[in-house]
Amino acid sequence: MTELQDTLTKCVRWAPPPANFPIQVDEDARTVTVAAGISQRVLLDYLSEYTHGKQPQGWTLPAFSWFIDQTIGGAVATATHGSSMRQGSLSSQVLELEAVLANGTLATFSPTSNEHLFRAFGVSAGRLGVITKLKMRIMPQQSVQRTTQTLKFREFAAQVMATQEAYKAAKASGDEDAVQQALFQVDETQALWLVERDTLWRVDYDHLYKEPSSVIENLNFSMIPTLSAYSGPDGQSVFAQVPKTPVAPNGLMTGNAAYWGVVFDAGAQVYVRPGTFETRKSYMSVTESTTSVSTTLAPYVQMEAAVPLETAGTCLQSLNRLLYDGFWNRNPDSFRNPALIRFVSGEPFYIAPTHGGPRMYLNIEDWLSLSTGKLNQAYDDVLKTLRGPDCRGRLHWGKGGWPRYASCFDGATEYPDTWCHFGCAAHELDPTGKFQATGDGKTAIWKWYATRNGTAADFASCCGPNGFSAECQCASRTDCVPGQL
Repeated sequence: MTELQDTLTKCVRWAPPPANFPIQVDEDARTVTVAAGISQRVLLDYLSEYTHGKQPQGWTLPAFSWFIDQTIGGAVATATHGSSMRQGSLSSQVLELEAVLANGTLATFSPTSNEHLFRAFGVSAGRLGVITKLKMRIMPQQSVQRTTQTLKFREFAAQVMATQEAYKAAKASGDEDAVQQALFQVDETQALWLVERDTLWRVDYDHLYKEPSSVIENLNFSMIPTLSAYSGPDGQSVFAQVPKTPVAPNGLMTGNAAYWGVVFDAGAQVYVRPGTFETRKSYMSVTESTTSVSTTLAPYVQMEAAVPLETAGTCLQSLNRLLYDGFWNRNPDSFRNPALIRFVSGEPFYIAPTHGGPRMYLNIEDWLSLSTGKLNQAYDDVLKTLRGPDCRGRLHWGKGGWPRYASCFDGATEYPDTWCHFGCAAHELDPTGKFQATGDGKTAIWKWYATRNGTAADFASCCGPNGFSAECQCASRTDCVPGQL
């Protein structure tokens, strides 16, 4: 789907583009309708160059991610995110989505047509159907100032701890202004952490519309305007896909950690350089050349955890003790490229990692285990810490982690308020399990159980048009110990 012929072979500077072009901008409504197979990079570049209409600086998505070479449909399905306490993940920027369901029909979902199913499909991890088209919010590009602090990891941990405590105190007192002030401390904050070198770059942004009152603790659909259903082009032609041989295990990245620390230190400077740039260039996203090179070096594992803001500082201080205090003797030489830290507001989607409140995301990669054939112990300990009691991190749906760090995943524990609502959507849209993963036993994720008055109940009998019935209780799975790592 990334090889849409119209996208690859036609100029993108039409005014307006032809009706069958897979990206359609509505400047009056401030929306873009885009085919799900378009990559986030193509969409962002197209919007930034859409300067022939009402916005001479072009348009942009309100917030976008670091890695932007995945399809926009896949990015939305997995709650791919940037760092924003106002805009949320890419899922929160969706106004409507179209999908092919298990019965082969096309359906459109929006908050106004069916809020329950929209809450399910907004972050669905592919479990409910195949997303084919999206209508998303856009905003005019503006000048954004980027500032950078160079810190030791413990210094950044102390900053986040201060934010954590301010947020907890504000919540306890019920002071909404203080809550906003606390959230504003990390609004749009991003950090690149060179683990091996104990160096962290904290990057913050300032622009015309940024002020404490602009942050939102938990997003909801009241901020989404009412839109009518839409239909789009069909019969799009695509190029034949050419299979690519996976990168084989090799010794390239397993050598001198200090050498790679210097390489990544120099390479990351372009992303954190202070200055004032247009939105597309100011917010950090990986360059196409970096993606091209990194995918040829060695096989690696990428994982990410979403940590509640209530434990974010505690979590980082635990990681600092683990890696740098020496007590645990965990060698930071086990890491290569920078880890990435971001902050995202709470979201209403049933299985959004940020459901229930704002979270800190920590994304980190293992470049050693797949080439050495040995457990990367320090990396393993970091992931166990992120999943443990000091952090309480939820795994990102679009990354690694299963089955090792969630071998007995219990949705009713991880998403206690909404897991069974999502299960009801799955039963309604995919009753035969066509989109269910092939794993079984402890590795299976998509399992739902219910009780009624303390007695096990047929799960489907607890589902209605608005999701899981209040007459039932969402129950934990019984085939293994909940929370087992």
